[in-house]
Amino acid sequence: MVIAQIHSGLGNQMFQYAAGKALAEKLNVPLKLDISWFEYASTAQTPNEYQLHFYKSIQESFATKEEVNDLIRPSSSGIINRIKHKINRQRPIHRQWDFVEPHFHFYPDFFKATAPVHLTGYWQSEKYFGAIPELIRNVFSVDFVNDHSNEKLLHEIQAVNSVSLHVRRGDMVNNPLVVATHGSCDLNYYLSAMAIIENNVSQPHYYIFSDDPEWCRQNLKSDFPVTFVTHNAGSRAYLDIQLMRNCKHHIIANSSFSWWGAWLNSSRKKQVIAPRKWFATDEKDTSDLIPNDWIRI
Repeated sequence: MVIAQIHSGLGNQMFQYAAGKALAEKLNVPLKLDISWFEYASTAQTPNEYQLHFYKSIQESFATKEEVNDLIRPSSSGIINRIKHKINRQRPIHRQWDFVEPHFHFYPDFFKATAPVHLTGYWQSEKYFGAIPELIRNVFSVDFVNDHSNEKLLHEIQAVNSVSLHVRRGDMVNNPLVVATHGSCDLNYYLSAMAIIENNVSQPHYYIFSDDPEWCRQNLKSDFPVTFVTHNAGSRAYLDIQLMRNCKHHIIANSSFSWWGAWLNSSRKKQVIAPRKWFATDEKDTSDLIPNDWIRI
């Protein structure tokens, strides 16, 4: 089996699931989810909850603590387990039972992993699940059943040259630890991205998704129509991803949330504007994060 550790926010959880699913499909073994991280999530920079249960197409199978511990740490009493983990530490990283992501950019030896294996990391590149794109797009699809407000907005989005524009501020401007790691896309980025869209797309209609709609209303001005999407707050935020994916074009933030909103759109005609600077520092190599046909500015 493949056990994928699921942690952090929804966008990150989607990357972790997608990578784990791709490896499980390749090895033809079951995928189980390790959600133990959420027992301690209140100590994280940005507390989060497990959210993949919103996607009804995911056949959730959760790893037990015993299954996880058998792969990531030796038993305090079992000599056989201690010997196994000593051997494991001497194996190449892709052959270890506890396979920890060695760096942020794509790691090709990921696909040399053998089962059983526990995956720990972020896995933020479509290269991890590029062999099964339609499976992943189908898994992360949502139906607006008995949801009049979202169904109505979806029809509007599909009828125009819609452009999703995501602004994430919140912890990225208010939490010093998060600011030091991520930072937030500035106004110049969004105005430059809108200029590119307006130069290439006829009569664009912006649909703005943000945790700070007032900042957006005050700063994001356009001669073209603008709609602020504010009704899917809190636990309903995953519905915004479904609305984003149905837009024809995208301006994303340095956020895995809007990355998925753009990637789930399978149209070859879409234009996606993404920030060149994803983190506050250049310590991480983000060259494999943004697909080649997206525009980085």
